[in-house]
Amino acid sequence: MNKANTRRLMSGYFLYESGRAMYFVLITWFLYQWTEDAFYTGLFVSFGFIPGLFSNIIFGVLVDRSNRKKLALLAGVISIICLVLLIGTFWFEVEHPWLMIAAHMFMQTAGSLFRPSLQALVAEVFPRDSLPRIFSWSGSSTVAGSLTGAAVGGVLAGLAAIETSLTVVVLLYVGAAATIQMIRYTPVERNHSNDSLTFWDEMKEGFVYVHQNQMLYGLFVMLMLGQLTFHTTLGFLSVYTSSHLKQSALVYGMLDSTFSIGGILAGLIGTWWWAKCQNRIGTWSLLLTAAGLAIVSFTNLVPVAFLGFLLIGLGTSFVRALLQSVQQMATDSRFHGRMSSLRMLCNQTSVVVTGPIFGVLASSHGAPAVFLCLLIPVTGGVLWAHIQSKRPAFKQITKPA
Repeated sequence: MNKANTRRLMSGYFLYESGRAMYFVLITWFLYQWTEDAFYTGLFVSFGFIPGLFSNIIFGVLVDRSNRKKLALLAGVISIICLVLLIGTFWFEVEHPWLMIAAHMFMQTAGSLFRPSLQALVAEVFPRDSLPRIFSWSGSSTVAGSLTGAAVGGVLAGLAAIETSLTVVVLLYVGAAATIQMIRYTPVERNHSNDSLTFWDEMKEGFVYVHQNQMLYGLFVMLMLGQLTFHTTLGFLSVYTSSHLKQSALVYGMLDSTFSIGGILAGLIGTWWWAKCQNRIGTWSLLLTAAGLAIVSFTNLVPVAFLGFLLIGLGTSFVRALLQSVQQMATDSRFHGRMSSLRMLCNQTSVVVTGPIFGVLASSHGAPAVFLCLLIPVTGGVLWAHIQSKRPAFKQITKPA
């Protein structure tokens, strides 16, 4: 395993996620403090994923057809340009909630290209038997970046102007793009036997592949629940901190960081957790998530809330990193990009549908009601994961870990 490429990959994940977390903390806090309406927060979370409903399938084919590193770099450049334009709206005092939502839609679309590109690149650069370790490390690096970005973002939200703070975010994205550029590898030759297939034929081929490998359906459901909980928690954490706990931006940043600490812990013990749980990895990970959701739903004590968000971060990170690794190992290399994008399509559809609903719910009944509602599908997911754990193919992949 190439140590230099490993360091560059981990650095790229860290810098990108630091920028993403800092951006999200700054914008969601500013948006709620400015509008004092959780409905805009729900729209912000939901609308950000709408472009992905149309772009993910196309991006999946692009990733499988094109140079994956170049696509990841392109996504980074798009994010940088979008952030610069957003900073301009604050400098010239033409900011508006819908402008922030529109900018977020572009940022999320770029992320929809960045993530499957980098994930497919990982599967291309590193040997198959190293993937569980690499994805666990990359998950740890990602949440370490999220921890750093959220903590710094919470401090900057209370001390600096929004345009100054976003400039720091731009620098982090520039660093991430430069680090990804330094990854060295020889692109794998694609199988040219399907050169006669059109773009749309390859897209349909991806759907056929999922239907022929139905274990992927179960993985998509569990990963969708992990991502839905992850993004909803991040989106409504500012509302929960301000309106329910009655705390400042600094506490908001600390809660976000605690959420990330759970993810770091998941990355550090991910290999042990996989070996311990084996085919029940999804069941126990979702149970941890459910426990955290139950805690934050029923408490107004800040220390107890920290414990709840720690468990949510731990459980969702186990789901997102380790089950993603299972998905990559269960997928033919020709379909890595398409399967990653289809997975993200499921994830983002769930957020788009629930975002406005949760926004209305938070406005009328408070942010804890959002986490209580999330507990319902996650509990159902525990039962689904138990059924999935009995599939022979799932047992075969998870047992050797």
